Amino acid sequence: MSTTFGELVKEGARRLAASSVAEPYRTTLHLVRALLQVDAATLIAHPERLATAEEAQLARQALERRANGEPLQYITGTQDFYGRDFHVTPAVLIPRPETELLVDVALDHCRAQAKRAVRILDLGTGSGCLAVTLAAEMPAAQVVAVDVSPLALAVAADNARRHGVAERIAFLESDWLSALPADAPLFDVAVANPPYIAEAELNGLQREVRDYEPRLALIAGPDGVEAYARLFADLPRYLASGGVFACEVGFDQASRVCALGESRGWQVQRVINDLQGIARTLAFTHRSDVAVNHC
Repeated sequence: MSTTFGELVKEGARRLAASSVAEPYRTTLHLVRALLQVDAATLIAHPERLATAEEAQLARQALERRANGEPLQYITGTQDFYGRDFHVTPAVLIPRPETELLVDVALDHCRAQAKRAVRILDLGTGSGCLAVTLAAEMPAAQVVAVDVSPLALAVAADNARRHGVAERIAFLESDWLSALPADAPLFDVAVANPPYIAEAELNGLQREVRDYEPRLALIAGPDGVEAYARLFADLPRYLASGGVFACEVGFDQASRVCALGESRGWQVQRVINDLQGIARTLAFTHRSDVAVNHC
């Protein structure tokens, strides 16, 4: 039996609404448009257009996945970040709008420097959204992007190729800074969106996050600030004089992370709120009068 695009959209919206998916109609339009390569105007203006059996099956399978809680971005394989489309898979965290604040902080610092060829370190690169965006926004920048997950690095490298910046990004499989050579050239900026969810908070997450996004990129440990402690301890030896470390934090973590950084010889330079008024992005410099252990 033939199915029109209009019938597919109505059917999908009903299915998503029954599963309490937010904005079921818009989500259905987005899925059908993205997967069947049909523009939204055509779907709305010509609902009588017939879908092939293969198209109908593909759309229904995708809608069922979304109804079961799978994030839209993993189904379509894409997410927008800083005006660019990024390929995403379940191996990487889905880029969030608030993480774009890290790009702004890094750009502000780099553009204020006298030199053009800045060096940037992206810690826990995931999809590569930060590394690729910064390389694209600053054509003279050299970027090193590290991640402990080889699957994530493959996604990041693919995104670097897609956006034409692969030649200026070195990808390194590393547990934070452990695989970075001790004599590596110093970096002007380091950025990180590390895991910051405490283990006890896992069950309270939305199911789209809890059941589908990589726990390695979400869960920090018992306290939620373990990654920051490690970065504060290890990063000074790799940061140039006057260099900035910018990181994202959880909704109630800014004061804790600031205090932790200050106890390790860092000074808070900026605290930036997201659109909800939550202190989300922190920028630090390391105090030159604090001895750094290079052993």
